Amino acid sequence: MTGRARRTAVLLGAALAVAALGGCGTARGATGGPATVEEIAARTGCAEPQMQVEADELRQGVCRTSKGQYSVTTFATEKGKQEWLDDALSYGGAYLIGTRWIVLGNTEEMLESFRATLGGRVRMGGHVMPSGEPMPQGHSMPPGEHTMPMP
Repeated sequence: MTGRARRTAVLLGAALAVAALGGCGTARGATGGPATVEEIAARTGCAEPQMQVEADELRQGVCRTSKGQYSVTTFATEKGKQEWLDDALSYGGAYLIGTRWIVLGNTEEMLESFRATLGGRVRMGGHVMPSGEPMPQGHSMPPGEHTMPMP
């Protein structure tokens, strides 16, 4: 194989690898950019999210489907998403986290079913002790409906 053919093969292989991994952890919108609340909600089976926040830095809608109640939040920046998440985690719940979006539900099981179509990673929130340490094992949120955290 000539040097040029080898470079072409390596570049083609790299391009295929990037294309294969390109969707990992991200729900993409129709334009290839970050997905909207409505696009993410539709992929979870929620036809019409009830919009709660419409701001420059974030948009948030609440969905109620056969899987339960959950919120879909999109962010203008990754930094804004991380700041929101840092504040929200102490409220408990399960967070499916992607590029500039978060789906917040009550259980990890609910979000795992969404992760199959959206990508992302699941992170559990919870209360912390006054010292900053996690709550002891076996302590959790009481059952029932809980208000979604707002920034």
